[in-house]
Amino acid sequence: MKTPLRYLLAISLMGLALQKTNAQCSVSDVLIQNIVSTQSTANSCSATFDLSFTMETNNGNKFIFLHAWAESAYPDFFKCVNGLPSHNGTIQAPTASDLTGTFLNIGIDNSGDVPVLLTSYPPDAGITFNSVASITSTLLPDGSTFFVLTGVTATFPVACGTPFLMALDFWSSQAAQAQNAQCVSCHRLYAINYLTATAGLANCATLTYTATLTNLSGEATLTGNYVVFADVNGDGHLSTVADVIITDTAQFTITGASTAITGTIPSVNINQDLLLVATITGGVANGGTVVILIPSTLCAPLPVTFKSFNATRINRTSVALKWETATETNNSGFAVQRNMGRGIWELVAFVPTQALDGNSSSSLAYAFSDIDNSSKGITQYRIRQVDIDGRSKFSEIRSVRGFEQSGKIIVYPNPSNDGRVNVVFDDAEGTRDVMLMDMSGRMVKQWKGVTGNTLQIDNLIQGMYSLKVFNRETGEQNIQKIVINSR
Repeated sequence: MKTPLRYLLAISLMGLALQKTNAQCSVSDVLIQNIVSTQSTANSCSATFDLSFTMETNNGNKFIFLHAWAESAYPDFFKCVNGLPSHNGTIQAPTASDLTGTFLNIGIDNSGDVPVLLTSYPPDAGITFNSVASITSTLLPDGSTFFVLTGVTATFPVACGTPFLMALDFWSSQAAQAQNAQCVSCHRLYAINYLTATAGLANCATLTYTATLTNLSGEATLTGNYVVFADVNGDGHLSTVADVIITDTAQFTITGASTAITGTIPSVNINQDLLLVATITGGVANGGTVVILIPSTLCAPLPVTFKSFNATRINRTSVALKWETATETNNSGFAVQRNMGRGIWELVAFVPTQALDGNSSSSLAYAFSDIDNSSKGITQYRIRQVDIDGRSKFSEIRSVRGFEQSGKIIVYPNPSNDGRVNVVFDDAEGTRDVMLMDMSGRMVKQWKGVTGNTLQIDNLIQGMYSLKVFNRETGEQNIQKIVINSR
C-alpha cells in the first residue's frame, strides 16, 4: 500500500507521482458472463449478467466506480490515452452531466474487510445505480483484488442480439465523499454479440474440446485470438490466478459465418468446465473481448457424489448441517461455507473425510453445528468438497432463516427490483410441488418434486404473482404473494 502524497513534494515531482498513482489502479480481466435477455424493444435490451474484473490494490481504492456506454456514445471524460487519463494531478469526479448516455453505473464501498454495494452516488445524487444481486472479492497472490458482481441488471442501448461495443471507465477515490478520482482505468472495450461459441463440449473420454465460433459482426471476416482456461475452482468465473491455461493464445479467422476450433485437455483437468476468452483483433470491434463457457461431459467419476445436504436452525445461535455422500474418490474433506447476506462466502470449518485414504464406495454421513450464527436474517450454506490434489467442487446451496423470522416460507427480496427472488421453505425435510402463477391465474413456472429447502426464481417481469407450495408428505399447501417492481 502506498502512503499518501505529501504536500512538500515539488510540483514537478507531484505531477509524476500522481500519474503513477493513476496507473496503479489498472483494471484487467474485465469479463461479462451469463447474459440473460429479459425484454427486448427495437432500440433496447434488458438483461441480467455477471461481471468480474481484477484491480490493482491501492490506498486510493476506498470507493470504486464503474460506468459504461455504447462506444459510439463514449464522452471520454478522462481524456483517455492507452487506458489511462491524460490529465496530470487529481481529477474531479464525473457528475450527471459528464455521465450522459450511460446504461451502467455501479459504486462499491471498498473501505472495509468486504466490499459493499453503494446505493447512491456521492459526487452527484442525480445518478442512479444499477441493481446488483451480490458482490464478492478475493485478494490474489500478486496483491491485486478480484471482484465478482452477480445478477447485474442493465438495459443495453440496442435490440437484443444486436452487436455493439461497450466502453467502460473504472475509477476509485480515497476522498470522504468520493469527490476526486485518484485512480483511473478508462476506455476498456467489451464486445457484445460480435462473437459467440456454439456446440462447445469438453469431452473427458477423448480429452479434447470442440467449439464453433460464430461471426455476428456483419463483417465478411473476423480475426482474433483466444485463450482457453480450465475452470479449476468450479465457480464459472475466470480467475487468471485460480484457473489454469490449457491453450495459450491461438489465432482464429472467421471468413463467413463460423469456424470450428479444437484442442486437447490435460488429464489433470478431466471433468472441469472450460472458459474460452476470445479477443477480436481487427475491424470495428478491435480490442473487444468475450468469454464463453465450454461445459464438460463429466464422463469420469466425480470425486464425491452427494446423496443429501440439509441445514436446520436449532436455536438462537446454532444451525445444524447434515450431509451424506454415496461415494468418495480421492477426497480430502469438506469446507463448510456460509453467506450471511453481506455478499461474501466465509469459511466456517473444515470437516475431514471419513473415507479411508479418501476413497469409499459406501454411504458416509457427516454433521456439523455452526454454533455462532445469531443472524436475524437469511443465512446461506454450501459445502466445498476438496480433493487430495487441491481441486474442488461446490454443493447446492441451502438457506436457513434467522431465529426471529417466523412463517413456513420466506421469499426475499420481496418486492424484487431485478426479477429474481429466493424462496426458503421450512427447515423440515420433505418433497414439494411448486407453482408460480400470475394474477390472471396463468401458470408461469412449475417445479415438481423439490427436495431442497431453497429455490431461486429469476427472469420475472414486472407484476404480482402467487407462489403455491404443496408438501406431498403432509398435504399442507402454502400460498405466498410475490411483487416484481419495474426494472
